[in-house]
Amino acid sequence: MDIVTHFALGICTTEIARIKSRGKGILFLGGLVQCLPDIDTVAGIFLPADRSLMIHRGITHSFFFAVIGGLALSLILYPLFKRKDLPFFSVFLLVLFQLTLHDLLDVCNAYGTGLLEPFSHERFSANLLFVADPLFSLGLIVAAIVLLVGHSANSYRLKWARAALLFSCCYVAYAGINKAIIDHRVSIMLQSRRIGFNDYFTTPAPLNSMLWYVAISSDSCYYTAYSSVFDSRARAIELETHPKNYAWLEFVPGKPSVQNFRDFAAGYYTISGSYRDPYFNVLRFGQIQGWEEKNAPFVLSYPLAGNGTQAISLQKGRLTGWNADAIRNYLRRIAGN
Repeated sequence: MDIVTHFALGICTTEIARIKSRGKGILFLGGLVQCLPDIDTVAGIFLPADRSLMIHRGITHSFFFAVIGGLALSLILYPLFKRKDLPFFSVFLLVLFQLTLHDLLDVCNAYGTGLLEPFSHERFSANLLFVADPLFSLGLIVAAIVLLVGHSANSYRLKWARAALLFSCCYVAYAGINKAIIDHRVSIMLQSRRIGFNDYFTTPAPLNSMLWYVAISSDSCYYTAYSSVFDSRARAIELETHPKNYAWLEFVPGKPSVQNFRDFAAGYYTISGSYRDPYFNVLRFGQIQGWEEKNAPFVLSYPLAGNGTQAISLQKGRLTGWNADAIRNYLRRIAGN
């Protein structure tokens, strides 16, 4: 999830276990610790694009880092809480909880999180939430502001924290129900149209959990589509076809970055452009306004013929072309129109 959501979540969860006499400083600390795993984005700035993608949500998002890094951080922080009679084990539990919660929340996105690094390079993705979802985050952010600004002794503080966390948990459950609806719809569609496929996945479109992006893998191509939980039963899922073009990779010799991109794509990628100027497209992040434009470009599309210094514009690509009209059309598509 985005850094603001992680910070707000850290504040709200720390409030639940906070003892009033310990002040609000521990809330701020809880928020910072919750954000700590994303320190890997700093390292990614100085690395080639393929390595940057693999570094993010790697070792710093693992259970190993949560335990070992949490222990080291607790040893550093413990002197700050000695005077407040906070046992070392309590400090460690707070740090361990925040780091682990960060990892589990990130698993809800499509990016892929290396929970078992360095023992396994497998990435885990539940595809339940978009990386930034206002309906999930807004309650946490409002509650976090109230907790930081409000008086430490006020009795309403716990109510704000619990209400925000309960709403966010209910929203995750709602997203899970929506995912089940879309998965069932896609399964029925594949059977009725007798489409041969190997696998498929569904993940939320930007900023919501009502409109979903679908990617279907077959032997020679991929199919993509967008479907809203509010679409009528009579509305057919419109599929777009994307040839794999894997043979073009033979014209990109000596490119270790290709294997990194393959690992990151988790099997869902195509090669577009031409064999002289190929682009590596990762399907897992959808297409730029693909719910409205036919054959829209993929959010993550990287030129393999370059020198490896091009910057990945994953987040920037997601926002390309957004304006007032695009937002209105997007809201209508979410509503099933």
